[in-house]
Amino acid sequence: MNERRIARLQEQIKHCLAQTLLRDLADPKLGMVTITRVELDGEFTQCKAYWSVIGDGKQQKESAGVLRRARGLCQRAIGKAIRARTMPHLEFYFDEGIGGAIGLNQLLADLGKEREQREAERAAQGPDAPGADEVTDDDGGEPRQDS
Repeated sequence: MNERRIARLQEQIKHCLAQTLLRDLADPKLGMVTITRVELDGEFTQCKAYWSVIGDGKQQKESAGVLRRARGLCQRAIGKAIRARTMPHLEFYFDEGIGGAIGLNQLLADLGKEREQREAERAAQGPDAPGADEVTDDDGGEPRQDS
């Protein structure tokens, strides 16, 4: 199958899964699940749906169980929505990339706060304080003179 057709089918499956989870699945244990991406293999036999959820580890485990039980419902909905001779085997995988991105953003925010605190402390010391006109590199190198 050519790449454009696979990409189009991946988007169709992603949309169909999102609609099925939103409208047809009425399980209170299913959290705020987002289908992040869908991957199809070249022979159209395997379909990997990656998902993320807002919440903690407990919410993730509950949502994983709901998705595992709803796989047949989702696969039937995909079969009705797309026009293909065969239907790929659907599997759900938790998308670890979202959690990593959130952690990285938190780390950057913490570093920004630390930097603001250091600059505020330098400003509070005033221009006559020793070393006030020196700025060190972020890598802990030698002080340099401000121009």
